[in-house]
Amino acid sequence: MALWLTAVVAVVFFLRAARQLLIPIALAVLISYALEPVVSWLARHRLPRIAGSSLVMLVLLGAGAGGAYVLRDDAVQALEAVPRATQRAREAVLSRVGLGREALEQVMGESGTTSRAAPGGSDPGEGASDRAPAPFVQRAAGAIVAFAGDLVVIFFLLFFLLISGPYIRDRLIEIAGPTDERRLKTATVLDEINAQTQRYLLVLLMMAFIVGAATWVVLAWMGVRQAAVWGILAGIFNSIPYFGPVVVSGGLFVVGLAQDGGITQALRMSGAALVITSLEGWLLTPALMGKAERMNALAVFLGLLLWTWLWGAWGTVLAVPMLVVVKSVADHVELLKPLGRLMAPWSSRARG
Repeated sequence: MALWLTAVVAVVFFLRAARQLLIPIALAVLISYALEPVVSWLARHRLPRIAGSSLVMLVLLGAGAGGAYVLRDDAVQALEAVPRATQRAREAVLSRVGLGREALEQVMGESGTTSRAAPGGSDPGEGASDRAPAPFVQRAAGAIVAFAGDLVVIFFLLFFLLISGPYIRDRLIEIAGPTDERRLKTATVLDEINAQTQRYLLVLLMMAFIVGAATWVVLAWMGVRQAAVWGILAGIFNSIPYFGPVVVSGGLFVVGLAQDGGITQALRMSGAALVITSLEGWLLTPALMGKAERMNALAVFLGLLLWTWLWGAWGTVLAVPMLVVVKSVADHVELLKPLGRLMAPWSSRARG
């Protein structure tokens, strides 16, 4: 038991220490699971695997580049508007609760936004408003540059994974053991793990697209600026249980206060996002998700905390897919089956 605990602790701290290396690898592997059915379909229709993988990657690259080009202005405006929107929303909330001008300036002054005098005797709030976005935009630009570097690594690694997928499977089967019985069992386990993981990721991508598109349409109908950007964010954050919809809803509430719509408009925007994600979570996902991919709420919440601690923001996004992979492996490996039962929904665990 002591040896197992030592090994688990060592693995956890290795995952944390090597996160800059492991995050692009994890992203590439998960995306390859989602794209593998498309490449396999092309291979069954007599298109060489390298040609099919190249075609899929070119389509993926073209779609990403086209989307970035179309939404570039909205994305920049959204980044520049975040600090101003936060400041205006804070002022609106404080004024709503009855704080006077002096109390408002005192509260805002604690964050260095309105109480400090601007150069040349201009209005303090105006000078701070002009200067506030700069550090935020610089940090965002640095994050975008780093993310672009990771995208290059992910792109090439994903391409190689799509090309060599069947060969990796065959090598793993050969390593499993010398007997045909053991190799057949290993092949069955690998196929079930792959099918289970692919089904979950495809459902996840489908739900992200539905939530993002629905949020985009509703916000555009409400007249929200940068509705497309918020739709994309809603689709991405939809994969984060508990916290993702809250982050998007809270962000829309802040934006609504800053767009001269008042609290009523902010509540409408925030509520619309919550309604969309709630309907998706209650109706669509349970109907499409297989029983094997379902986990109990405690396992999901603890896993979310663990992966966020390990890999930061990326860990928050990747937590549930990584948990599904872990559960898929645990369900089919004899030594890890107790872990799979521990992560299973409470009803199925009780029946087991």
